[in-house]
Amino acid sequence: SSFHGSSCPTLNSLHSALVHIDKPILIFLCMSTRWYQNKLVLVVMLMVSYSAQSILIKISFAEGDFGYRPEVMVFWAEVLKMLFTLMQLPRGIPSFSRYSLIFAVPAVLYMLQNQLIFFALRSLSAPLYQVLNNMKLFTTSIVFRVVMKRQLKLVQWLALLLLALGMTIASKAQTASTTGLDFVDKTWEGVAYMVVMAWCSAVAGVSTEWLIKQSPSVAEANVWLYFWGCLASMAQIWAKEGHLDEVIQCRGFSGSALLVVFCNAIVGQSIAFIFKYANSIVKVYAVCAAMLCTSVVSAILFGTVPAFEEVAGCLVVMVSTFLYYIPSEWLLSTDTDVFESLVTWSFGPGTTDESESTRKGK
Repeated sequence: SSFHGSSCPTLNSLHSALVHIDKPILIFLCMSTRWYQNKLVLVVMLMVSYSAQSILIKISFAEGDFGYRPEVMVFWAEVLKMLFTLMQLPRGIPSFSRYSLIFAVPAVLYMLQNQLIFFALRSLSAPLYQVLNNMKLFTTSIVFRVVMKRQLKLVQWLALLLLALGMTIASKAQTASTTGLDFVDKTWEGVAYMVVMAWCSAVAGVSTEWLIKQSPSVAEANVWLYFWGCLASMAQIWAKEGHLDEVIQCRGFSGSALLVVFCNAIVGQSIAFIFKYANSIVKVYAVCAAMLCTSVVSAILFGTVPAFEEVAGCLVVMVSTFLYYIPSEWLLSTDTDVFESLVTWSFGPGTTDESESTRKGK
């Protein structure tokens, strides 16, 4: 009942215009509403789009800086997310209420996080950025435990400690590979940005998950999240420039910059559905898995050769992932028990019995 009534006229007009788009185009643009039917699809979409976003941002970083204003990029990403969300609404725009004001908190934190992405990538390579980005798993787990009151097993906390160790090993690789003091200073500056970003992401993510789970639908919750996100981005640009000319002109926006905006919108949609039908831990582990894809693609595009510490860090992160999600009973199982379980899962029940009888017959 808190979502409907007298709603925003501007958003209603935009919603009316969007619902009259040609049906084939609307179906294509609204495919995101079907992602929730398969959690694996959600995780894969988040992994691919997040990895692509990191690489595209690095590609758009030319001659020591971006050719565009990062805050303008963030604003248009929020606008595109809003357009996607409006096309997903089955009915009119939800009404403005005190409940919708709460979405301003995660919206501002997300805006700050999106700004820090650009600052961090000025000082870090794409693979190292992706490794340090897994710091969100540790901070999110702490906030998730406190806010959602979800208990974690001891082995899961140990997995998180392993993840922190993996990030430390991987981050040491770049610092040690370059002796220049300026590079070391920039690397640690990037690490500092990543720490702040990790806590912003944790608080924003868990609070958004709680709000989305309380909402009638993902789209209705996202309307207010992106509405406040657009206002926060505009306020930041106005405070910095004193006008909004940069928003209209979009100076320096190249093809890769436009793709960054699109990837950011897909990331936002994927995360929203994961919050509704899974939880924050699944989201950050999906981002963790994107690290491997980013390392491979970055080596091809930028010619970066992964150091031993970076590879070792990735392996530790993989072990952490298995420890966190592996069933409890598997930890005490023998290798034979695990093998038989995998065979049964792959080929159906009775397969292991047949192989055992065949072995005895021989």
